[in-house]
Amino acid sequence: MAIGVSSAFLIGLDSMVVAPLIPAIAEDADAPARLGGLLVSVYALFFAVSAPLFGALSDRLGRRRILTAGLVLFVVGNALTGLGMNFPFLLACRALSGLGAAMIMPSVYAMISDTHPFEQRGKAIGKVVAGLLSSSVIGVPIGSYLAFLTSWRAAFFVIAVATALVFVLVLVLLPEMPGSSAGKPQKVSPGKAVLGMVRSAVSTPAVLFVLVGTLLWAAALYGMFSNIGTFYAERFQLNEAQAGLTIMGSGAGSMAGALVGGRLADKFGKRTVMVVAAIVAAAGVITTPAIGSNLVLVLIAFIAWGTAVGVGQPCLTALVSELRPEIRGTALALNSSAQYLGMTLATSLAALLLDRGVSWVVIGVICGACALLVLPLLAGIKGVAGSVAAQEKQQAAEGAR
Repeated sequence: MAIGVSSAFLIGLDSMVVAPLIPAIAEDADAPARLGGLLVSVYALFFAVSAPLFGALSDRLGRRRILTAGLVLFVVGNALTGLGMNFPFLLACRALSGLGAAMIMPSVYAMISDTHPFEQRGKAIGKVVAGLLSSSVIGVPIGSYLAFLTSWRAAFFVIAVATALVFVLVLVLLPEMPGSSAGKPQKVSPGKAVLGMVRSAVSTPAVLFVLVGTLLWAAALYGMFSNIGTFYAERFQLNEAQAGLTIMGSGAGSMAGALVGGRLADKFGKRTVMVVAAIVAAAGVITTPAIGSNLVLVLIAFIAWGTAVGVGQPCLTALVSELRPEIRGTALALNSSAQYLGMTLATSLAALLLDRGVSWVVIGVICGACALLVLPLLAGIKGVAGSVAAQEKQQAAEGAR
């Protein structure tokens, strides 16, 4: 669990620390600040495209192998980001980091799901999501302040070094964890097997509904969040360190929301908790840019929005982990892929709209609509997850005899 939470923390830090640093990075790279969100977009795009492949490979080759390879790529990508001198090179470095993250997170979620029973899975995944989001509370403010004191490059060097330490811990402490298809006779080539697992997952309607819901949930967050540093700089003239502190408040809410949301999902049902979370998230993201120049009220809405996102994320992740247990790594990788595809689309659209002078209020409304569109999709999985979970419990009971 500790390795999973640490890995998730670093992935979260890498994706979130960019937001308050965009004005400084853009200035150093001689690029328009309002196009800085593309640094998030390219990272998310490469994650989204490659995660299904790596998730399927973790089912076939084992979780530990894919995790260690991902950690190496992640170290290299962040170290090169810190050395980047121009905008195209920085985009390439973020793409490499995205590939590493795409190998890490699906493997972590699959390991957690493999080692925790259904009735405890929401709580366990909530801890990993909390680790992912806690980077906003601890890492982003520190990274922002470090950038304020020295250079934005320092944040990426620190991420690279910390990831290298996690890599060493994985080699020393983590045993080999075979994937769900390991040990089974392989009648087709590795390439066809991987494609077959991906096809099997996306052809399941309930899985597809959750994947679309995850895409929209990510869009509801990142369309506004990836540009939050620019928003605070333009409206309130906050520097990198001050913007990092505002993100810290929202991140604290997200972390608490993930921990509480996982427990609530186990107790009251994941669909029920998602309904409340979606309504609150929509209200928060719409209100944040619409309030005006009152910083205190903006921060209240920002924190409420972040908390609701934290509550909802483990619900969606736990749902998809239950629908196809035999290809869990693949399904969870597709879920991560959907999350980062939503991030890619939302950040790219927001960057283009903002560059054309569209107001922050419009961006908030678009994000709020994405959060609310998750609700009708939940009806498509009614009863399915419970049925699969019952089968999983029965199989576990028979295995224990």
